[in-house]
This record gives sequence, structure tokens and C-alpha cells, in this order.
Amino acid sequence: MIGFNGISNAQDIQFSQFYSVTPYINPAFVGAKHATRAIVHLRDQWPGIAAKYETGLVSVDHFFDKYNSGIGVMVTQDQQGLNDIHSTKVDLQYSYELTVSKKFTMRGGLQVGYGNQAINYSNLTLASQIDPVTGQSNGSTGITGAVNQKGYVDVGAGFLGYTDRLWVSAAFAHINEPRLVYYSTDNAVSLPLKTTVSTGYKIPLKSSGHMAYLHEEDNIFLTPAANFKAQQSNSQLDIGCYLTYNQLMVGAWYRGMEFKRYAPNIYNSESAVASIGWLFNNWSVTYSYDITVSTLTRAGTGGSHELNITYVHNKVNKKSKVRKRLPCPDFYHTNKHH
Repeated sequence: MIGFNGISNAQDIQFSQFYSVTPYINPAFVGAKHATRAIVHLRDQWPGIAAKYETGLVSVDHFFDKYNSGIGVMVTQDQQGLNDIHSTKVDLQYSYELTVSKKFTMRGGLQVGYGNQAINYSNLTLASQIDPVTGQSNGSTGITGAVNQKGYVDVGAGFLGYTDRLWVSAAFAHINEPRLVYYSTDNAVSLPLKTTVSTGYKIPLKSSGHMAYLHEEDNIFLTPAANFKAQQSNSQLDIGCYLTYNQLMVGAWYRGMEFKRYAPNIYNSESAVASIGWLFNNWSVTYSYDITVSTLTRAGTGGSHELNITYVHNKVNKKSKVRKRLPCPDFYHTNKHH
């Protein structure tokens, strides 16, 4: 979101399936599959409104066992409005894995990216264009000496710790807080520091007496998880859980912070999210739908759609170390030894 006023700023995109796009959440997740992974992720937000909020992400990462390191490249593209604002960003990512003990592993990650953000001024309507009497636009933005696009360098870092059941992740994006100056230094768009903290715990249900009907080879887990984001004065929380049963995954989530209000009668409630996923060989496909529960419900947003396709190439190498699998995002467990 970008505003042309005394205080201009830009806010990051967000994904409901944060567990499916972990390289975007934290560079420390790069190489965490201990294999080669490719991700394609699409989000279509509020299609019922006469504007476009579309985001695409493509990511590839690989783990080098010899160096305890993962590398990756990630490309994101975002469009807001009717071709008003669109951006493209390419990130190079690196992670290092340290086995602290037999039960605990730590990872650190860094990323450096280059982004380009462009604005189509002809489609913008600024407050200065609106006649206070008639409420009509005079058709001129009054912007002179403006550039249509701006490139910038972006730096991020993150840390991750996990056991066989629990993981905790903390990441910091836009550490250098790049400024996007379009037509004057007084109206610069900045990317404020963003902090993301996520955690989850994998609970095996198979050991419960209530699941006695399951076969020995079945894998069933319940994983509560949460993802908190804070950027300038904006903050948001995704909380919920997903249930995995062999190749099937279903999840339910809520995005909001009921104790935080934007105004006395406006709560920070955004979406209820339902998701379903399926694993086929080395491919996984996950779809989620956001049901708008905020005051935007009256606008007929049409909700939001996300589709994730992930491919993991597991190449068996007898010389490789036996490594602990992450409890998340590796939520498909067709091999009970993982």
C-alpha cells in the first residue's frame, strides 16, 4: 500500500499459506528440506473489488550437505490496483545449519535482493485533484519531475531453531529500510523494517487410544502454528492448525488481533482461512481460501485465493548425513522414519 501524503510508506505483501512459502518468511528455511525444492505460489486478493491485488512467487533452493549450507533464489511480483502500482523483486538467499545436539538444530539465514517498483501516475487520483465543493476530479495530479519506477537494494536475515516436534523462527526484512524516491525527497516511499516470528508444534495423534483404528503405516499429525508480523505501526497474527493424514492435509486459520483496534469500533479482524492440500509422489498442491470478516465484508471482496505447487527432488546419497527433518513445513510424512 502506498500513500502520497506527508508520511508515505509501503507495506509488504502477506500470504495466508505462510507454511508453504517459508523462504519468503525467513531465509533460514532455505535448504531446510535437505534436497532440491521448487515453489510456485499465486495469490489473488479481493477479486470482487474493481481493482487487482495479485501476487506471484517462484522460489528454488538446494542444500549442500558437505558445507551444511543451503542456497536459493526467489522472485516475487506484485500488482496493486488497475496497473497503478506493480513491483518485481529478486532475492539471493543463503542459510547455514548447525547441529547443537541430537535433539536440537539451529539455522541462520541471509538474503540480498534487488527490487523495482513502478507507478502509473495516469491512473492515480490524489487528494489535491478533488474539488472540495463538487467532489469531482480536475484530471491532473500536479506531479512534476516524477519518475515512473525506482530500483532498490534490500537486505534481510533470520534465525530458526527446531526439534523433532517444535520449531521457532524469527526473521527481519528490509534491515536497510530502502527508500523509494519518486518525485521529491519529502514524499519518499520507504520499506520499514519488518519482523516476523512464527512457531508451531507437531502432535502425533496415532499414539492416542482414540486412533486405534489406524493402520501401522498411517501417519497422522495435528500441528498448531502461529505467524506474527510487525511493520511500523501495523501488526498482524495468523493462528490456527493443520491436520495431516498420509498424503492429505486440511487446515483452518484466523488472521486478526482482537485486542488491537484501529478505532474504537473497528477491530483488527481480517480473515478466516480454510486450506486443503495433497501430496502426489514428489509434488504437493495446496489451495486456500480467505473469508473476509473485517468491515470490508460490505464491499463484497470475493475473499482471497491462494494456490501453492511445490516440488521436492529427493536424491538418495549414501554418503549424506542422516539429518533431522523439520516438523514444519515438511507437513507430509509418507516415510515414518522422517
